[in-house]
Amino acid sequence: MNNETALKLLKQVLQIPTVARDESKIADILANLVQPYVDQGMMTVDRVNFAPGRDNLLIKLGQDTASRRLGIDAHMDVVDAGDSAKWQFPPFSATEHAGKLYSRGASDMKSGLVAAFAAFLNTAQKGNLGDRQLVFFATVGEEVDNYGARQFAAGHYADGLNGLLVCEPSGPQIQPSCRGIIDYTVTASGKAAHSSTPEEGANAISGLFAYNAAINKAVAPLLAPVHEMLGHATHSIDLISGGNQVNIVPETASLRGNIRTTPLADNAAFTAALKQAVKAANDQVPGVTLSLSVDSTIDPASSAKDNALVQSLQNARTSLGMPTVPVVGGTGINDAAVMALPGMDLAEYGPGSDTSHQTDEYVEIDDFFNAIQVYEKVFANY
Repeated sequence: MNNETALKLLKQVLQIPTVARDESKIADILANLVQPYVDQGMMTVDRVNFAPGRDNLLIKLGQDTASRRLGIDAHMDVVDAGDSAKWQFPPFSATEHAGKLYSRGASDMKSGLVAAFAAFLNTAQKGNLGDRQLVFFATVGEEVDNYGARQFAAGHYADGLNGLLVCEPSGPQIQPSCRGIIDYTVTASGKAAHSSTPEEGANAISGLFAYNAAINKAVAPLLAPVHEMLGHATHSIDLISGGNQVNIVPETASLRGNIRTTPLADNAAFTAALKQAVKAANDQVPGVTLSLSVDSTIDPASSAKDNALVQSLQNARTSLGMPTVPVVGGTGINDAAVMALPGMDLAEYGPGSDTSHQTDEYVEIDDFFNAIQVYEKVFANY
């Protein structure tokens, strides 16, 4: 697949608005492109359904018995485009302008998806795989809760891989680690009363205030340790609601928090701190009861800074006349947090810009083309 054809394919998949739906349309396109290789016995294709119109895609090149097995991960969904009137070009138009391609998902992460797929096909065409296997994962629902990656992990599809390359936009750097995540909800139940006689009620919002004080104290020791690659863990309360009228003591209230964990302050430690804070707050406001729901939890994924996949990426760049890039930890989360297994080489590396999830999201077309070249080198040499 030459650059012109790869760019045409990227535009095609960008024009499919896979906002928590319709990933199967992209899976159809990719599956059709590899069907000639399947017919020749060079590849196998499997689809793992998550929901109607939402199929994960798994393509294998090479044998399961190969001595080196590399997983390649990219997701097919994108976040909502927001107010399309604020975009320079329509958000799903895949408009090419001044060396950039504008579209929702251009950076995060359909450019990485298509660049890796193009390199995957080119590797098959060259027939230089040797005693290696490439396993291409195209997932659904990464932007919500890594739905597709969870299915692949639960089905043991990543078992036995030596490395996992996540083709997310990484900027001019390689990320061999990523933080974990916890999303949680605290709900407070009290008693309504007229605001002129608040003593007759139990203010649910006051219960949340008590929880806020308790959780800040409980997580303080967990926020202090600094991991070499991932820095320190974080906690923030990002959503809060309660009450229904200004002259009524609120009977119910709730908040939602987000935590990013590290191996030094992991998900189990933070979950214990959440429970401790809820218990402490329950004793602070008479008549108010708080309950905790851990809505999502994914452990951090950590790999050595100089692992073989990182080295392969750096060597690929230098062989193509590109400079080496910094190796840093990723503060965000990606499919590797679900799919990576102990001892597996991990690297996040892909084309994109700092406009992911933003209005006027774009990818530099040259960055997309360069990624194809780097991936081809890695697929042949890792």
